[in-house]
Amino acid sequence: MNKPPVRADKRRAPTPAGIVLLYALFAAIWIWSSDRVLGFLFSNAADFESASTLKGMFFIAVTSLLLYLLIRRWQASLQQALAVSTHYRERLERVLRGSSDGWWDWNFESGEAFYSPRCWEMLGYAPDEMPSDTRLWHRLMHPDDVAAAKRGFQDAMANATQGFSIEVRLRHKDGHYVPVLSRYMVQRNADGAAILVSGTNTDLTERNRAEERLRQAAAVFETTREGVIVTDGERRIAMVNPAFTTITGYAEDEVKGRRPDFLRSGRHDNDFYRQMWSSVGTAGHWQGEIWNRRKNGEIYPQLLSISEVRNDAGTVTNYVGVFADISRLRASETQLDFLAHHDALTHLPNRLLLVSHMEHGLRAAQRDGARVALMMLDLDRFKDINDSLGHSAGDALLKQVAGRLSGRLRGMDTVARLGGDEFAILLTQIAHPEDAALVANDIIASLGQPWTLPNGVEVRTGTSIGISIYPDHGTTTHDLLQHADAALYRAKQEGRGCFRYFTQNLTYAARERIDLEARLHRAVEQDELRVYFQPQVDIATGRIVGAEALVRWLDPKEGLIPPSRFIPVAESTGLIADVGEWVLRHTCLQGKKWIDAGLPPLTLAVNISPRQFLRSDIGDTVARILQETGFPPTCLELELTESALMEREQDVVTLLNRLRDIGVRLAIDDFGTGYSSLTYLKRFPLDVLKIDKGFIDGIPHRKDDGAIAAAIVAMGQTLGFKVLAEGVEHEGQLAFLQSTGCNMYQGFLRSPPVPADTFRELLVHAHAPV
Repeated sequence: MNKPPVRADKRRAPTPAGIVLLYALFAAIWIWSSDRVLGFLFSNAADFESASTLKGMFFIAVTSLLLYLLIRRWQASLQQALAVSTHYRERLERVLRGSSDGWWDWNFESGEAFYSPRCWEMLGYAPDEMPSDTRLWHRLMHPDDVAAAKRGFQDAMANATQGFSIEVRLRHKDGHYVPVLSRYMVQRNADGAAILVSGTNTDLTERNRAEERLRQAAAVFETTREGVIVTDGERRIAMVNPAFTTITGYAEDEVKGRRPDFLRSGRHDNDFYRQMWSSVGTAGHWQGEIWNRRKNGEIYPQLLSISEVRNDAGTVTNYVGVFADISRLRASETQLDFLAHHDALTHLPNRLLLVSHMEHGLRAAQRDGARVALMMLDLDRFKDINDSLGHSAGDALLKQVAGRLSGRLRGMDTVARLGGDEFAILLTQIAHPEDAALVANDIIASLGQPWTLPNGVEVRTGTSIGISIYPDHGTTTHDLLQHADAALYRAKQEGRGCFRYFTQNLTYAARERIDLEARLHRAVEQDELRVYFQPQVDIATGRIVGAEALVRWLDPKEGLIPPSRFIPVAESTGLIADVGEWVLRHTCLQGKKWIDAGLPPLTLAVNISPRQFLRSDIGDTVARILQETGFPPTCLELELTESALMEREQDVVTLLNRLRDIGVRLAIDDFGTGYSSLTYLKRFPLDVLKIDKGFIDGIPHRKDDGAIAAAIVAMGQTLGFKVLAEGVEHEGQLAFLQSTGCNMYQGFLRSPPVPADTFRELLVHAHAPV
């Protein structure tokens, strides 16, 4: 550590005032005594005159010596004071530089202002780029902050205040405003008048961001439906969230400082807990099902995840437990059979139970030589009601329709809900095909009557019905379902509010689907598919950092066929796995071409369908394609849906770890539309959360969408994920996402999906030097 310079000789030296005093004393004695001494020594006048001359010369010499000593002493004092001042000034500069603060002062007597280089660096300027102007800060300050800053300064001047601090926003060189904490001290003379103001400026950008992240993390902690419990390193409870209180019945004050052992149910032995904590100590976490006890004594099951938190030294400082109450899930296991065979909303049989009843009815009809009619119907204008009055109104209408249909059928008949506003009716043991028409007319008339919803609104809807007859239109459940669906399609085409029987010409639609499937097989084999790329943009820098690969079909006859037409066919036929592999291979090939052409490496994201993802060889497929194409694994991102992740949890963790070992990045697509459990997110080794477009569309006008999007961003960043928003179409959405700290976005605001050549031009233009 540097110390201020001091005198090497610590003996007390005479001060300038002491030297002057000695000189004055010497002069007085000399003047008083010199003439008497010389008169006594020299009686001769000539000798006396010579002695007087010698006396004067001696006096001048002594005076000169004393003046020389006085000047040297003053010089030494000035040099020492200057050295001490320089030392402390350098020390102050080092301290301020280490704290990243800028310092300044304003001398009222000279009117001069000084700003340290750091004052300008935090605003993006070079030290010599801005003048030392006392009014400069007012010009740089945000207009909304000027009045408060002036009031504070004036109060400090008027009230003899020693110090003052205020947070203001100063304009950066690039135009945005930097939050700054300005502290200053006022120095005054003996009369109390201000002569100097000096202070420091601190950049609050990072502090404000950290506080915002903490607020968002706290919001997630407070609002998540999973219970969260945080203990110290000794496993004593430090804090719990509101969901913990809701689930267990214990308030935070009742559990703080206690070990979680008091929650034990008694169903598990000591070996269970020893193995649990051994797993935490070995792997850093544990997850599983456990039974615990509520405050009221009720025993209930939890899905619990425990993780340890270590500091930089590797010492365990905390344990975090996240749990979900699955008592309702366990209680509902007795209803699984009902739910597996019935619609959850209307409690009508679902497609599975309908097929079972059809198979039984067909066997009975074959045995008895009878007929069976299958009627498929959906509601006309239901979408308008659903969109205008909301989904709750639509659900209420579906329940009333289910009740009215059930009330008009015989006990031996079956009415089922197939999904949405689509229903099916199985009429067994009918004597003539025309009997189905009578029932259809009755249903059309019944459903055409006004409906009164729970909110008192009266609505009207109609229905269209398609009919197939056993054995006239088919002898299997598959044939009858397909033919009734084709008949329904024709009824809707011919004006709605009517019924149609299946006829041979209605097979055109089915044949078209079959033909589309065959052509899709050929499209994969003959490279008729195309990969389009939509840029993914870093919000902070505005640069393209990746792209999502999207498949298109360029048919030789029809031209470009949209995905909405052929993807459902590919999924229903199982061809989606082949399409997905084709897209993955061609995306990697294109990415390698761009790298070889000298373009900057990008992350290319490829959607993986649930069927493709859950194939046991998905890891081998990805590794093989990467090896064959030479595309770097770190530049490939696989996008998975929440439904795929939740379908087979144990297998999914293994598959994800296999893909992570290969080196690829993993993203969860359309986040927020599924279960979105914190427990599952912590368990899955993911890199990116993609916010579903449905939450972005309402920003910034719908506060609930904005709140959900902000919560997803905060949750993702708290868990260590990058967050990407899909479907960003205007600047307002982008500005909101930027305020939340979202990392990336994609959408029509930057570019729609484009062919590879067009995307390359976008990329080259984005990275061209300005």
